[in-house]
Amino acid sequence: MDENQLRDELKKYYFFHIIQLTESISTPGDANAVPIQNVALKALRSLDVKNKRVLDVGCRDGLFSFEAEKLGAQEVIGIDNDLSLGAVNVLIPHFNSKVKMYELNINELTPENFGMFDIVLFPGVLYHLRYPFWALKRIKDVLHEGGKLIVETAVYMDDNSRAMLFCPVGDDSPYGLTNCTFFNVKGLVDSLSSMDLVTESSELLYTQELQKN
Repeated sequence: MDENQLRDELKKYYFFHIIQLTESISTPGDANAVPIQNVALKALRSLDVKNKRVLDVGCRDGLFSFEAEKLGAQEVIGIDNDLSLGAVNVLIPHFNSKVKMYELNINELTPENFGMFDIVLFPGVLYHLRYPFWALKRIKDVLHEGGKLIVETAVYMDDNSRAMLFCPVGDDSPYGLTNCTFFNVKGLVDSLSSMDLVTESSELLYTQELQKN
């Protein structure tokens, strides 16, 4: 399709990710999320993705899935409990991509669904989950031994002297009603360690706006 047709198609769908499609066209996503997404993209680009099987949990419009494919992944599978029809109907055909996306809740993820993976991407999901330990266990169960996990999430900022989990309900949440799980850094690192997942590196995105909250 030409650029005018592409613009018309994009208008039919809601997008969260901003994904460049041509020199002049990108998906109309949320610009406020770009700095956070860039941290996760940097982590992904630091890995050897070539010929690897990659799972993108909470794939939404496919920003990380398409990037993994560009980096040479053998196979990329994305799952989301609210599948992006814009990604399926417009973006995958536009890129002539082999990325496969499925509507699936992380709590239903098992090795029987799609097999085992070398790399699991888990951006922007953990802090929405009321049962975070179960979700991390589900991910661990589909990750090859020696595999890599990238987690991007909101965290509770403190001195990290103790492992903590802030689990607000309703208006107590600093980010809104669907955001209910905030580990501090030590809490997340220790929880991953309890599942034999070793944290090799971490990076905090700390802005003045977050400091005020």
